This record gives sequence, C-alpha cells and structure tokens, in this order.
Amino acid sequence: MDTDANTSDLPLILLASDELRLASNLQHALRQQRFAVLLAPEYRDLESLAQSHQNAVVLLEVSRHQSVEAAVETAMRIKRSNSNRFVGYLADRLLHNSGLAGDGIFPRNAQHLTEALRNHFGRID
Repeated sequence: MDTDANTSDLPLILLASDELRLASNLQHALRQQRFAVLLAPEYRDLESLAQSHQNAVVLLEVSRHQSVEAAVETAMRIKRSNSNRFVGYLADRLLHNSGLAGDGIFPRNAQHLTEALRNHFGRID
C-alpha cells in the first residue's frame, strides 16, 4: 500500500480496483490534481486500509462486469463497519445498472473523475 504526503481540503481517498495497473494510473492522476490517495492492491486489501483510516472516502474501481459482485461485497463489509463512511464506485456507464450498491458512482476517466470528486466533496483552492 502506498502513502501520500499531499494534503487538501478534500478527504483522503482509499482506492482499490480489479485492475491494479489502471488503479495505479488513476492514483497518479488524482495525486497530480492534489488529491490524497492511498492504493490497495486488491479489493480485499481495502478493508484493513479502511480500518486504519476511518474518515477516508472509499472508492472501488470496477472495470469488468465479472468484478461487480466482489466490489459490492467489499463495499458492504466496509459500510457495515462504519455506516457513515462514503463508499462509492468508479465505473463506466455500462456498469451503472449492474447492481453496484453504494453512495455514488463516478466516472473512471481521470479528468472526469477529478471534476466529479471536486463537485461532490468540494473544491481545492
């Protein structure tokens, strides 16, 4: 798991994906836009990271339809341990109606994602 020294007015983001290379690219793009992001190598690793960072936002990137069930199961376990925590997904429009259950669905495209996150959580000066 990777740490970030950047600080901002936005919450810390905990990110996991079914495709580590893609998640790593998203993490890099978000950091360039001054977001603080910790990357978990897999969905299952996100739970222990979430325990260590109770106020962080959790985002699960879903790039394949086959990963929806694992992502939702992880999201539900994290939500059960802290019902006030924001748990969302990064998914293409094709997956929006595939049973993703959480607090929000954001675009996987890095440029659109940073804009959507800023709109949802507030702007960085």
